[in-house]
Amino acid sequence: MRNHRRLLGNIGQALIYLVLTVGVCFWLIPFAWMFLASLKPTAEIFTRLWPTRFTLEHYELIFRGGTALRRPFLRSVFNSFSVAATETAAIVAIGALTGYALGRLEFKGRDLLYNTILYQMIFPGILFLIPTFLLVMRLGLVNTYLGMVVRFLADATAVFLFAQFFRTIPRDLTDAARVDGAGELTILWRIVIPLSGSVTAFVALFNFQARWNEFLWNLIVARKYELMTLPVLLASFTHEYGGGQYAGARMAGATVLTLPMLILFVLARRYFEEGVVTTGLKG
Repeated sequence: MRNHRRLLGNIGQALIYLVLTVGVCFWLIPFAWMFLASLKPTAEIFTRLWPTRFTLEHYELIFRGGTALRRPFLRSVFNSFSVAATETAAIVAIGALTGYALGRLEFKGRDLLYNTILYQMIFPGILFLIPTFLLVMRLGLVNTYLGMVVRFLADATAVFLFAQFFRTIPRDLTDAARVDGAGELTILWRIVIPLSGSVTAFVALFNFQARWNEFLWNLIVARKYELMTLPVLLASFTHEYGGGQYAGARMAGATVLTLPMLILFVLARRYFEEGVVTTGLKG
């Protein structure tokens, strides 16, 4: 009987691994095809799975030959990194400051403010797209870097995660620092933040990934090619050059868009896992 149960358990575990393996394959196949297509000669993109030869002509076309396509791809990569990094830094800083105030300090109206921030998480971001764009337009920020950045300077989820985690830090540490004369900002940056490495890394990595892939807001704010981020520029290129002649260039651009985030996720996977576990169990 015991051997029968063990056999059933092994079969069940094998089925689970089989299903997970099939799922991973379905997830990887589109990326693998896209990457291979970016290295194939144009004539073989839709006719052969494995190319007869590998070529970098499509990458040369989008970067070195950007003027011929009227698309500054290299500039768009810089734009994407600059915008995503600025927004991520602001989200972490504002989230940590606000989360510390809501999670560690006592003041009148704290619970109301905290509940208001949580209430914002219920609504989808696209609901505020039009009023935010009208405000940005009235301020004259259309076709500017500031116009792209201003909408994502703060994030309610980041505030919630920081506040929940900060509440788990022993108050004896912060009270001892106050006795020694440390101010609240000193306590935050020299004591609380170093103890919150996992949640800080999780918020930073998650938001950088989201901001790197941001499309809709940057699409309606930046209308000049030299200001466009890579997702927007790639979409405009795909719309204008929709034929098979530039299919390899489109695949090369999509690979350039995807690979940094895949590499970042692989290198920082531990922080993602620790952040998910920490924010899921504590608070």
